[in-house]
Amino acid sequence: MKNSLCFFVCCGALLFVSGLRAGTEELENKTAVATSQKAVEETPLDIFKLEQGYVFQSDLNHGGSFGQQDEIQSELEYGHRFLINGNFYAHVGFAYDRYDFGSTGAPVPNHLQAMAGVFGIDYMHGKDVGAFFQVRPGFYFQNDIGISSFDAPITLGRIFVVQEDKFYIFVGAYASFLRSGFPVLPLAGVVYIPSDKLRIMAVLPEPKIIYSATKRLNLWAGGELVGGSFRTDRNDNIRPGKLNGTQVDFSDYRAGLGLTYGVSDNVSFDLGAGISFQRQFDFGRAGETYRTDPSPYVRMQMSASF
Repeated sequence: MKNSLCFFVCCGALLFVSGLRAGTEELENKTAVATSQKAVEETPLDIFKLEQGYVFQSDLNHGGSFGQQDEIQSELEYGHRFLINGNFYAHVGFAYDRYDFGSTGAPVPNHLQAMAGVFGIDYMHGKDVGAFFQVRPGFYFQNDIGISSFDAPITLGRIFVVQEDKFYIFVGAYASFLRSGFPVLPLAGVVYIPSDKLRIMAVLPEPKIIYSATKRLNLWAGGELVGGSFRTDRNDNIRPGKLNGTQVDFSDYRAGLGLTYGVSDNVSFDLGAGISFQRQFDFGRAGETYRTDPSPYVRMQMSASF
C-alpha cells in the first residue's frame, strides 16, 4: 500500500510498505539526503501525508479479458517524533491505505485496505534521515479483520555518504510475512546530485529525476510503485476455490511527469500524471495472476512537516 501503507529493490523485486506505497509508504520519507551543512536545520517532529490517485479503465486479463477496470488510490499517514538522545528519535504514528477497483467478471477483490501503527527509530541530521528502523503492525485486508490478515512489515536502512552533497548510497532490508514468496528482500539505491538544479533519485517507490526551476517549484520525471500484500475475504462461492480467503500481492507500476510546489517551508503539493503500465493481482500462494493493460493515471499528494 504507496498506507498506509515509503528504494531501489535489488533484482527488481517489489517493495511493499504498507503501506508502500504500500504502504506501502514509509520509504518515501526516507529519500532525504544526509548532509553536513554548518547550520543544521531543526528536525521536524510532526509528519503528515495525504495522497489520492486515479487510474483510468483498461482490460483486466487472465487468459482473456474479464472487462474494464479502473482504480482509486487513497493514502493517509501521520507520524510524530520524540527525542530519545542526541540525534536519535522515536517515531510513532498511524497509516491507512485503500485501493478501490471497478467491477469485472474476474475473481479479484473490489477493494483492498490496510490499517497499521507506525513504530520506529530515526537517526536524524536536521531534516534529513541518516538511518532508520521501522515496524508497521496492523491489518492488511479486504473487508474482514482477523489474525490471518495481521502483519508487521519491518524496514531498516542506512544512507552512506560517498561524496558529500553529491553522491549517496542507501542499503537496507524489508520483511513482510504476508507477502508471497521469500518474505525478506534486500534493498539498495543511489542519489546523485550533479548540480544545485538537478537531482537523480534512483530510489523506490518513486525513482525520479528532479529539476529545481525555482526555490519552491520542482519539475520531475520518473516512476512510481504502489501496492502491498493483503488477505482476501472468505468466499465459498468464488471460483477457482483456491482463491477463497487467500493472500494477494497487488502492484501498480507507473511512469509520468509532474511538479512539486512548496507553499511554505513546511507544506508542499505534488501533482503528477502519466501511464500505469500494469496493475497486477498476484495470488502467489494459489498460483493465479491477473493483469491489466496500460492506462493513464493522475495523482495528487499533500505533505506537511512541522
